[in-house]
Parts: sequence; C-alpha cells; structure tokens
Amino acid sequence: MSQDGVPRLRLVAVTVDEGGPRLCRGCGGPLMPSAKATAVFCEDACRSRHWRRMRRARVRTEAVKAGVTASCSQCGMVWTVGVGRPVSAVYCSPVCRKRAWNARRAQSDGA
Repeated sequence: MSQDGVPRLRLVAVTVDEGGPRLCRGCGGPLMPSAKATAVFCEDACRSRHWRRMRRARVRTEAVKAGVTASCSQCGMVWTVGVGRPVSAVYCSPVCRKRAWNARRAQSDGA
C-alpha cells in the first residue's frame, strides 16, 4: 500500500515460450511440467490466495475512489472507509476503543 492509500500490486509475467519454465500467476513459482497447457496457477491454494488478494485490491480501490471518510469519536483521526478497517468501524484503533469504554465506565460509576 502506498502513502496515498492506493494498493500497489506485484505483477508477475507468465512466460509462454518453450525455452523457459512457465510461472505461476499468483506466486511466481514454476509450474509443474505435467500441468495442463492452460494452467496458470501452481495449486488451488495459490489460485485462492491470488483471488482473495485481487478482490481486496478491487474493494480498496473502489473505497478510495468513493472518498467516503470516517473519524474516530475518541481522538478525531480521519480514515477512508473500507481501507484497512471495517466499514462499521467507530474507533481508529483498539486503544481508542478501550479509552472510550473506560471513559463511559468512569462516567457511569461517578454518576
């Protein structure tokens, strides 16, 4: 992830020439010689990991383009909704969540 919040993807070139080994699109490792001619991933786990990575990147890119922001009710920090935190996040970190809980508890004990 870069400073501007846009995810940076690692691109892996897949060679199709007969001179070198074919490489997995997900991890960049070599494909087995016995793999089908249409195979692009070395195993199912690698395919699934690549799919999840690409899905997260699409979601983050859409969130950055939408530009919806939220702010922490404890410290005031502002973040882009859906990037690095759940959409339903109220606090920026567990520390702020605990501070807010302690403040509510102290307020109810003192009243």
